[in-house]
This record gives sequence, C-alpha cells and structure tokens, in this order.
Amino acid sequence: MTSRGAAPVTGVGNRLRLHALQLLYDFVYLLALLIGLPVIAAMMLTSRRWRAGIRQRLGFAPRRAGDRPAIWVHGVSNGEVLAARELVALIAAEMPWVDVVVSTTTRTGQEAAVRTYADKQVFYYPLDLSFSTRLVMDRIRPDLVLLMELELWPNFLLTTSLRGVPVLLANGRMSEKSARDYLRLQRLIPEPLTRVLHYCIQSEEYAARFRSLGVPPDRMTITGSMKFDTVADALPQDVVDTYRRRLAVCDDDFVLFGGSTQGQEESLLLDVLEELSRTQPSARLILVPRHPDHLREVEAAVRARDLAVVRLSRIADCWPEGVDPRAAVVIGDTTGELARLYVLADLVFVGGTLTARGGQNMMEPAGLGKPVVVGPNTWNFRDPMELLLSREGIVQAPDEGDVRRALVRLAGDPAARARLGENARGICRESKGATRRILDILRDYVPNPAAASAERNVAVVHDKEFSA
Repeated sequence: MTSRGAAPVTGVGNRLRLHALQLLYDFVYLLALLIGLPVIAAMMLTSRRWRAGIRQRLGFAPRRAGDRPAIWVHGVSNGEVLAARELVALIAAEMPWVDVVVSTTTRTGQEAAVRTYADKQVFYYPLDLSFSTRLVMDRIRPDLVLLMELELWPNFLLTTSLRGVPVLLANGRMSEKSARDYLRLQRLIPEPLTRVLHYCIQSEEYAARFRSLGVPPDRMTITGSMKFDTVADALPQDVVDTYRRRLAVCDDDFVLFGGSTQGQEESLLLDVLEELSRTQPSARLILVPRHPDHLREVEAAVRARDLAVVRLSRIADCWPEGVDPRAAVVIGDTTGELARLYVLADLVFVGGTLTARGGQNMMEPAGLGKPVVVGPNTWNFRDPMELLLSREGIVQAPDEGDVRRALVRLAGDPAARARLGENARGICRESKGATRRILDILRDYVPNPAAASAERNVAVVHDKEFSA
C-alpha cells in the first residue's frame, strides 16, 4: 500500500500567504520576547531548566543520518514521553524500515526520553519561530510528525504544510478550559486545526470538543487512552526483590505511598502515618513529590515530625546502616522510578488530586493491583477515572478530610484493599489496545520503500504482458 502523505501547499499565492502568516506570528512572538526580556534573561541566568537545550530549541537538532523514512514523535514532558513507549516499540517491531526520533519540551521530559529511548535520536522541540521550525525540518527530514495529546503550534504546523509533511495527533484529549482557550485563540490566530491530518482521540467527550473547534469528524478516530497500554500489571520478581532490599521493606511492614504529591499533600500523608503508627508500629511512608524543587520543603516537614529522611538517590544496593527504617520516610528524588516503586505499596494516594493540578497518573498503581485513593480533582484522567469508579477500582474522596479518613479505613481493612486492587488490575488489563489502533492508522501515512519497489515491479510486469 502506498502512503497517504500530505501534499505540499502549491501555488505561488497560497505559499506566499502561509509565509506571510509565519512572519506575522514571528512578529508577535518577538514582541512578547521584548516585553518579557528582563524576566526571561533573569530566568535563564538563574535556572538550568530555562537554559537546557537552547541551541536545539532554536532548530539546531542533531542531523538525522541516513535516508530511511522517519517518524518524529513529540511529547511535552514525562507523561507523554512514557505514554509513547509501547507505540515506539510496535513501530520498531512492525515497521523496521522506519527511523523513530523523539523530541520533548521540558528538561524532565528530555531526561525521561534519553533514558527510555536510548537507541533513538532525542532532542528538544523547537521554539515556534519560522526559522527554527524550518531548520529542524531540514535536519530531521521527517515523513510523519506524531504529536502526543495536544501540542499545536501555528508556525510549526505551517512549516509542515509547506513541506507536505503529514501531522497526526495521538492520545488526543481536550479539557473544557482548553477548548475555551483555543476558541478565543482562533479569533486572534486564524490557524485551522485541519492542518493536522488525523486525530486519534481518547474519548467521545474529547472528540466533541475538537468538533466544536472545526475539526471534521472524518479526521477523528476514538482509539482510547494509550496510557493503559504502558501500565504494567506485574513486575519481575527480581525487580521487586531489589526494591524491597534497597528500602528494607519487611513482610510485616505496612507501606503507605504518596505518588506525585504536591502542595500540602505530603503533610496530609504524614498525618495519616502518625495516626496509623498508634495501632500499626510497622507502618511506613514513601513519598515521591511531583516537583524536584519541592524536595527541601518536604524534607523539612518530615523532620518536623521527628522522623529521619532518606533520599532514594542516596540508597545504593541496600538500606543505609544506622537508620531505623520504621523511623524514616523515604523521599523519591530520582526520575523514572515511580511506576516501579509502587510495587512496594500496600496503600497508595495519588497526588495532584487535592490541588488545581487535576491529578497525576493513577493507572500505574492501579495496574499493579494496588488500592488507590485520590482526591476530587482528577480531570486530567477523566476517562480512566470514570472507568475505575464504575467498577469499584479506586476510591475518590471529596476533600482532604475524607481522603485522610479513607486512607485510615482502608489501612485497617485488608479484604477491602485486596478487592479494590484486583478490580483495578482487571480494568487496566481489559482497557489495553489504543496503541495498536493508532499504529494501524499512522502506518498508512509512512512510505514503505520495499512495498513501493514491489508495486513498481508488478507494474513493469503488467506493462510487459500488455505489450506482448
């Protein structure tokens, strides 16, 4: 089958119009840069995060070697990068003639991508300036760009239109707020969302919002969430044993786990630990804050409870001598270990659900069969939450007080924890498959040199037979 690539924009007038739009966007961006220059300069001088990858952000990505067809996968940060793992693996297995390159926007996303895709070219996504987007296209030479979730920048899409490079959106979602923001933005920046050739959407609810912004229904397919496909339902026993040894977790320990916590969520879990310790001397707490900048604040809160702090990064193969594991709180300060650390938990609270963040990934502990409690704010994972709630695979509490009471109640009810965890694991297993559906769509947009050669050979044979 030949690929369904996007034809480059033709006609001098059409191309001039798109170039003029790019100049307009460049002017707007540069004006904003000038207005914010003092703040931006200060941030770049004082923050590694702002300086990270600046050359690549200007378009100077490493040149891709060779001339094989290429798929460019872009994810903003950790979540999007990790959600693409299964898809990249499937591409490698079923489309071996294709190169895959990966870009990210954030520094933490870049670190996760380098670690996850060690055999792939990884780089920073360009700033949305016309020269940056043109330069990176020259260096990467993609045959398809796959954007994860929702990352639509006008100059980038104009450049892909001018080059005839198809753009697809995978794992697409759009909140009510994002829909309102895009609607307002379209009045200022008249860029049609139809520059994306196909949208692979997580749910009908999100598809309705894309339709309201002018995306034609025939450009959308509801595929489900790829995040279920990256959720493990078990870990190898040697991995489990390694973590138990490192963190000195004994069979009779009760491990309360706070994943991707933020705001004051750590203090809530410290309160729960204090309450549990009155009746369960073996109770322990592992905290993995969402933001590295929050670590010192969390450590101070732990020490204020007369508990020791042990950072995960400072534990090599085994627990440090002279520290009582049951009088210490482990702080996860490494990148990329959270999904595996959950295997140690007896009860999990997933963070960002008591803040305006909108929740972090609750599917990772749920998939491992862990009982999970969340707060009310889970709109980032609306569809997985609806599924988990409908089949009693998670506990959602309406406020901080109810979260605390739910954690204490479940800590004292092993049967309820086991039932909750097994329901969650079953739901996650049954919900896999979005990645396969997305691969079946994108393969039509990427040229297969072998198939094209075979088609040419068949055509030559037919011509000869006809001539004879």
